[in-house]
Amino acid sequence: MTLPRTSFLRHLGTAVLAPSETGASGRALMDRLTLAPDALPMGGNWYPEEPALERLVDLVETGKPERVVCCGGGLAAAVLARAQAQAGRPAVTVLEDDPAAIDLTHDLLTDAEASTAANVIHAELQDYDKGLWYDRGVFNLLPAEIDFLMIDGPGHFAGPMPRWPAGPELFGRLARDGVVVLDDANRVKQKKALKKWAEAYPWMRRDKKAERAGLAVLRSDHEGWS
Repeated sequence: MTLPRTSFLRHLGTAVLAPSETGASGRALMDRLTLAPDALPMGGNWYPEEPALERLVDLVETGKPERVVCCGGGLAAAVLARAQAQAGRPAVTVLEDDPAAIDLTHDLLTDAEASTAANVIHAELQDYDKGLWYDRGVFNLLPAEIDFLMIDGPGHFAGPMPRWPAGPELFGRLARDGVVVLDDANRVKQKKALKKWAEAYPWMRRDKKAERAGLAVLRSDHEGWS
């Protein structure tokens, strides 16, 4: 099955990307990242909301992951890169298929004073099962073992369950105490992916106590690791 490889950002249009005004929680997040209050866009129709971004920072501050991979660029990747840089940990690896989104991600990394804290890889979408997913040809550029996997892409247009392939393609690289975060987990397609992951990877434990603002958090279970 071949689906159209239309730029997600061109499909959205520039108006959709307009951020909302930075509220108190956004300013609190910028304080945590030691950035100016208006350094990064907050909210809007495409950018993650402040509570989700704060939860991401919580997770990397407490878990102290060394090897972070983001499926999908954008604001979440920039915030993670800034948090990792603040802690003196290695650069984040970002997979992104859309050239426009890559440019935006680089701009956000610059605004986050984290331009050297992320390695953004152009991973074109290829046919995968009934949809599209990232080209395996770039996987040699990913860490052999992943401590923290943020799944924020590819976009909804990439098939009936666009986030599912992260399971068969990347869960095998997770460290024994690895963490997986799925964005927009309340959406129908992501709920389907979560259900299928639960069936296929019973050693991945859902940590609902750690979940906030549409983020689903899964952790590797030491005893169930195979």
